[in-house]
Amino acid sequence: MAELGVGIQGAGWVSGEHIRAYYQNPHTEVVAICSRRAEAAEARALQAGLTDVAIYTSYEEMLRDPRVNVISICTPPHLHPTETVLAARAGKHVLIEKAVANDIENLRMMLQAVREAGVRTVVSFVLHWNPQFLWIKRMLDMQAIGPLFYAEVDYWHHIGPQYAQYRWNVKREIAGSAFLSAGCHAVDALRHFVRDEVVEVTAYSNRRNPEYEYDTNVVGIVRFARGVIGKVSVSFDAQCPYAFNIDLLGEKGTIRDNRIYAREFFAGQTDWVTVPTIRPDSGDVTHHPFQGEIDHFVECILQGKESFVNLEDAAKTHAVCFALDRSAAEGRPVRLQEFPLN
Repeated sequence: MAELGVGIQGAGWVSGEHIRAYYQNPHTEVVAICSRRAEAAEARALQAGLTDVAIYTSYEEMLRDPRVNVISICTPPHLHPTETVLAARAGKHVLIEKAVANDIENLRMMLQAVREAGVRTVVSFVLHWNPQFLWIKRMLDMQAIGPLFYAEVDYWHHIGPQYAQYRWNVKREIAGSAFLSAGCHAVDALRHFVRDEVVEVTAYSNRRNPEYEYDTNVVGIVRFARGVIGKVSVSFDAQCPYAFNIDLLGEKGTIRDNRIYAREFFAGQTDWVTVPTIRPDSGDVTHHPFQGEIDHFVECILQGKESFVNLEDAAKTHAVCFALDRSAAEGRPVRLQEFPLN
């Protein structure tokens, strides 16, 4: 048996991606799958070619399985707080699909449980292992475009009935909001690239699809602690292929998606340099690089170190999402101090 036994909570599409990545990691073995319907868990195990795996319909029972050291939470968002707290109290390390919580009270409850248990966590902002993200990070590390003064990230994805998650994604109680449901990837990316914390936001919203119980198009202006300003947006009504737009303006140059203009870095440059890479909105399946994420999670567990995308960091991204939603709802600027995490 591998060093770490993994229990998968949920049997939807994303659970298959987690299982595939754990299978490829030499330190892990998926030993249990839990779903409300046993046949769903059995089908997921069959699809993954797992033969020696326990099937559970009770999450608490799976947590009592002594073979399970790690939990991957792959259920709809409104279930994540309780499932995370139970896993932490059972001493299990936890990988949590986003959104981790739809309100600040549940988020604080999760943070407290994880802190008290001392378990490792990763929140599934999987784009950190996307090749374009990695390339941009290298450019920023090398100061290719100098210090940033302005940044934009957009998540535009027509999430309609063609997606299985649509049936619950339209419900406020389950999905929370457009930013929590999916736009949080854009907020996370903005924080990641600017490398500072948001202190104030102002947002506006509307919707076009009446089946959604919340506004599906939101744009926010954000101000960071050290003076960088920016914009972040999410749209579920965009009539175009999925787009994840990244614009970073620095004192020495600019990055626009997979293009860079930096004359001090590229001597003699007269036009954009385009980098052929896999973008977050690429049709290539590796734009969701779960293998990199889960290998990182396993490394953190085995080496006893915290992840840079742990629950503590993800909580800051979620607080920005809460602030954006409040600003759009109340028509006023919102400071992040309205959402203390402790």
